[in-house]
Amino acid sequence: MKVQPLMDHHPTWYFELTCTRDAKHEIIFQFRLDNKIVQKIGQYPSLADIANDESLLYRQVLDPADAAELHKAIGLAAQGIGVGSFVYLRRVFERLIANRKFRDVEGWSDIDLVGRSTEETIELLRGHLPSFLVKNRKVYSILSKGLYALEEQECLKAFEFLKHSIFFILDEDKRKREELELRLKVEKAIASFSGEEGGAAEKDQ
Repeated sequence: MKVQPLMDHHPTWYFELTCTRDAKHEIIFQFRLDNKIVQKIGQYPSLADIANDESLLYRQVLDPADAAELHKAIGLAAQGIGVGSFVYLRRVFERLIANRKFRDVEGWSDIDLVGRSTEETIELLRGHLPSFLVKNRKVYSILSKGLYALEEQECLKAFEFLKHSIFFILDEDKRKREELELRLKVEKAIASFSGEEGGAAEKDQ
């Protein structure tokens, strides 16, 4: 078998696009001409890489397993794999409820959730969960339906609004975490200042 370079048979072109705001942001497309038909044969970075940039903002509020599976869900959807993307997105959604990072502050334990369905868990924890999640709990039933009843293209059509639903939930968790951290700092500062103030008053006496 004789192997010859692609360009010996099919002319190819590269197109490079550069962001006007940041010259470091580039995307390259490769096309070939085959019997008067222009065909895209390459791209860098890939659609999956571009899509997964969205998930980077939420890595600080996700466990490593959740971050990895959100990354997989977005990557699969970008490659046109709808049902597979639903599998990972549903797992992330479930763990956003079960693995609450604020359980000690919110005053509940895992024992409360034993044997309960996801719908029951949401209802039980409605006062401790992000308001978007509680109001739009139907997200879970749509994700479940996607595994058993929806066609590939139906899953892909629904993926975008489901993905942003996860993002909205993570945004609320991120704000809550920042609020709790700030509250703790302020409380420590108040306690420390009160102690210094008390010591100064004793010296004056």
